Amino acid sequence: MVELKPRLINKSLVLLTACFCLLSGKISAQTISVSAPSDSLTVGEVFNFSITIKNSTAAEKVVFPDSNSFGGDLEFLSSRHFKVSSSTDSTEYDLQFFAVEDVTIPPLPVKIVSNGDTNLVFTDPHILLYKQTISSVDDEFKPLKPNFTFPYTIWPYIVGLLLLLAAGFFIWRKYFRNRTTEEIQTKAVPEFKNPVNELESRLISIKDTHSDQVEKDYKWFYSELGDALRWYVEELYKIPALESTTREVLRYMDAFGVDVQIVKHSRIVLNEADMTKFAKFKPTLDQSWKAYNEGLLFLERAKIVDSARIQRIKNEFEAQFKNDQEDEYGMG
Repeated sequence: MVELKPRLINKSLVLLTACFCLLSGKISAQTISVSAPSDSLTVGEVFNFSITIKNSTAAEKVVFPDSNSFGGDLEFLSSRHFKVSSSTDSTEYDLQFFAVEDVTIPPLPVKIVSNGDTNLVFTDPHILLYKQTISSVDDEFKPLKPNFTFPYTIWPYIVGLLLLLAAGFFIWRKYFRNRTTEEIQTKAVPEFKNPVNELESRLISIKDTHSDQVEKDYKWFYSELGDALRWYVEELYKIPALESTTREVLRYMDAFGVDVQIVKHSRIVLNEADMTKFAKFKPTLDQSWKAYNEGLLFLERAKIVDSARIQRIKNEFEAQFKNDQEDEYGMG
């Protein structure tokens, strides 16, 4: 019978364990890194975010995070996958920043399939800095100019002039008023301007100008298209849309219970307008006409869901003018 020495057995186990750890480390070693802007970002700015993973051996498949991994204050635009080498994979994302404070990208999962096994690794969290572009509410107001002080010597003249005017008015009223032929003119009721019709006219004007331009001015086009929708929302719902950011306008519309489809069309047009103005986004002609079509869908939906509101506003407008006219003639 063969006798095994304990010391020899211990040495063999140590060697086998070391070889197994070395082989396992060689098979499963990965290096994951991210690349993102180090400078602060403004609202609406588009930036690149990339994930690169290096394996010690070639992987069968690498599954990177999809669009569902980004949300909240980050808008997913597109992504591109690169096979740098047999053991290196990279994915680059185009994201749009809509936060009003610093944002942290949480650890993102990456699946690595190799030799039939799936390993899950995570990226390190990354902080995106917010850059404020408007003045702080804590800024001090400039001092007001001192009020003009009138010389005390002119007050007697002002009082005398007022007494003279009062005496003249009394004399005219008592002796000459009845001699003056008064013509009562009926004031015409001003025409109520329907916001839907006004919006339709603006859209037609934008289309004609955009079609006639040889060199397309996309910045003008998106600005006019976005302002037309903002004007309608402000005119009908009394939301300060023309002086608010896109994010604020959409929040106002949700809060006021604006129709979901109208909010959807507004979001598409206003986001593309912001990208054209602030992110140096250069759209194509087809993209511009698609944005214009969203404006037309906004118009057609508004004709359906806002008709009752517009009729109520029209009735209040005409009733108010009629009451003002009756008060004027009654006082006369």
